[in-house]
Amino acid sequence: MSLGMEAFAATTRFFCEEHLLTVDERDQILWLFGDDFPFSDAVRAADTVHVHVKVEDVATRPHQRIRAMGAVSENAAPGYVKYSFPGGINMIFSSIPVAADDLVEGAVTIAKPFMDHAGLDIRHCGPSYRAVFDTVPARATAMGWRAVTQDGPVHCCHTEVAAKHWVYPPACLASWRRPLEVAFGALRIVDKTMGCDLRPLDPAHPLAGSSTGCGAGGAAPG
Repeated sequence: MSLGMEAFAATTRFFCEEHLLTVDERDQILWLFGDDFPFSDAVRAADTVHVHVKVEDVATRPHQRIRAMGAVSENAAPGYVKYSFPGGINMIFSSIPVAADDLVEGAVTIAKPFMDHAGLDIRHCGPSYRAVFDTVPARATAMGWRAVTQDGPVHCCHTEVAAKHWVYPPACLASWRRPLEVAFGALRIVDKTMGCDLRPLDPAHPLAGSSTGCGAGGAAPG
């Protein structure tokens, strides 16, 4: 699927109007298409991009208006729904734990709704696509980002993929503030389990050494 900047702009504008994305979050998402985005090669290799938004209650989201925008529900379960939009953008809304951060007792959390992360979905498994995926941790380190690899298969939110890299931006970077997921391999829907491979803690988190999410590999240096 070819990713469409115009479709992304329209879709993210709609969710700003619905108060499910902030203007700052929308600007971050659209920066994915910039030539200066640090992982632009992974964006070009991706079949789709997803934006995962944490909400208080998935059931109260404006589902009829979302479907009227041309979205198709690809995967839905209690506390979780994924919508596929034309142009290669998938919007995910959840109220279930999706990150190791969600399990830190007593942690101060961001007010919902908020963008938990964005993701680049590289579904093709050919050597050139694998090469782009494999270079992500080294690229992150070179750019001052932090990285964690989840060796596959990786299970989370009723799905399975072959592997994932997670990268976390430097604190000084204003144009991108949230974790970025780069997933590799075909997506398999799992009906009976949510999986346990949560988004790992940022390696800069004080608890990162003891809780990186079930199935997470080691953090890349940096």
